[in-house]
Amino acid sequence: MSARVATRAVATRLAALLPLALALAAGPTDAAAQEVSARAYLSSNQVGVGQQFVLNVEVSGTQGVDQDPELPDLSSFSVYLGSGSSSSMQMSGGRTTISLTIQYRFQATRTGTFTIDPIEVRAAGSAFATEPLTLTVADAPVPQGSSAGPGTADRGIAPEDLFVEAVPSRRQVYENQPVVVDYRIFTRVNVSSYSITQLPPATGFWVEEYPPAGNPVIGQTVRDGMQYTTATIRKVALFPTGSGTRTLEPLGIEAQVRVRRRSAFDPFEDFFGRGSLLNSSISTAAASRPVEIEVLPLPGGRPENFTGFVGDLEVAATLDRDSVQVSDAVTLTVEVAGSGNLRMLAEPEVEVPPGFEAFPPEVTERVDRTDAGVSGTRTYEYVLVPRVPGVGAIPPVELAYFDPGRETYEVAASGALAVEVTGVAADGPLGTGRVRAGVEELRTDIRFIQLGSPALVLANRTLFAHPLFWITLLVPLAALGGAAGLRRHRDRLHGDVAYARSRRAAKVARKRLAEARKLVDGEDVRAFYAEAGHALEGFLADKLNIAAAGMIRDEVRDRLAVPGVDTEAAEPYLECLEECDRQRFAPPTASAEERARFLGRVEAAMAAMAEHLAR
Repeated sequence: MSARVATRAVATRLAALLPLALALAAGPTDAAAQEVSARAYLSSNQVGVGQQFVLNVEVSGTQGVDQDPELPDLSSFSVYLGSGSSSSMQMSGGRTTISLTIQYRFQATRTGTFTIDPIEVRAAGSAFATEPLTLTVADAPVPQGSSAGPGTADRGIAPEDLFVEAVPSRRQVYENQPVVVDYRIFTRVNVSSYSITQLPPATGFWVEEYPPAGNPVIGQTVRDGMQYTTATIRKVALFPTGSGTRTLEPLGIEAQVRVRRRSAFDPFEDFFGRGSLLNSSISTAAASRPVEIEVLPLPGGRPENFTGFVGDLEVAATLDRDSVQVSDAVTLTVEVAGSGNLRMLAEPEVEVPPGFEAFPPEVTERVDRTDAGVSGTRTYEYVLVPRVPGVGAIPPVELAYFDPGRETYEVAASGALAVEVTGVAADGPLGTGRVRAGVEELRTDIRFIQLGSPALVLANRTLFAHPLFWITLLVPLAALGGAAGLRRHRDRLHGDVAYARSRRAAKVARKRLAEARKLVDGEDVRAFYAEAGHALEGFLADKLNIAAAGMIRDEVRDRLAVPGVDTEAAEPYLECLEECDRQRFAPPTASAEERARFLGRVEAAMAAMAEHLAR
């Protein structure tokens, strides 16, 4: 069970202890006679794209399951957000009924009517299958009021209270002409935090991501007569790779919203309604609406040396000297500046003068991302080595591109250059300019000889100076001390549960990681993340001497603070747990390389945690 699932599971189990104690105090009941059954239901049978829905699995007659229910694949129309559980006990007419409800939160991502296949539940030694469910995802948001049923996370937050909008800089562009897209959040409620749950696919675009701002710039705007707080949560420049209609798919988020519980009098609430002790936090989801971009094909009449670049360009070429001796190097620098997709700009064709040898260029680039688009420079430095005397003429370097503002093809060109070469021609003149592929190691024909001094032995040493004497003397004492320590260790293993679990934690974790490593290259992605999650949970539970199925994230953080484990070690560990939880229910898209890298993160987080706990 993941940390997040366990958080709610433990909370609900603790909540269940009170009525259970009351039930025991009230006298014998017939709870054991209650039949075990399972059913599934949705918080709402209709939601809008971007809204979340809760899939509830209720097991009656027991407060536990033998294993986590196997959910069908819902990735074709939703993304997994999180899970939790709750249990209940009711007494009526001398009869006690108990039940456990596991809640899975999803965010709808595609319109249509979908069927959720039966869910297999194993409890009380038997297997049960729920009835299939039907969910309708509408294009427009659907109000989720209190009637939506239990488990509705965004109950009380209307669609117009919080939404996300994709704002493109233009809706009609040419191929490879950039479109800057702002994904902005609009809210009328108090958002304490948010996370992006779904990134839109970049099908048909080459993407230049803008670096995220540390703290989003907050603004105020009026939309349909209502005041909103707004901020950019993601910004990208998209370069269409082909003509036709392209769609900006939705970007989904999950936000934590602080809401006020209704109270007649709250002395801790300030004038603006903030800081009240009666505030509570709920989660809600939203997604941007799809936006269509019309991409025009480039007009005909392309020049022969057209590079495919769309934007504007300037080309400059310089030499670091205008005269040089034969076989001395001269550097030709070609700098291309402009706005557009500079990263995909083809290398300019440089005509090397006859009698010169040229090496592959060293390429550097600088990219600036502004509201107007993407611009920068790309610099090519060629090393030229003349082999014959004379004057080496370098013709202009030309790059053809399409200017979308003028809707014409343009050619950017540098000036012509010349370098005077003096001296005597080198042996084996090249005749014509050529480009050398680089330095190649042909063979290694020099072997190193031993440089250190041989080991020397001192003459006339006494017995006390010989290490063997001290080894013979001290080994029995060390063995006696070791035997005493081993006996004490074994006694503690049998009598101290916390010590025994802590000692075996690393060994058990290694076995579980070994099982996860076997699944790195397999096809069952979820099994890999489940095994990695078990390793993380088990290791921490053994080290802290708590139940693996009962870890509350905040409680774990508090427990780790007692031995002095700082957040630098705790947060990566908890992030790995969250990743395992998310991947178990996310679409199985993680590649073998990604799983291998994640396993490395798990091992590093586990090693750091062990180091901090051992201090």
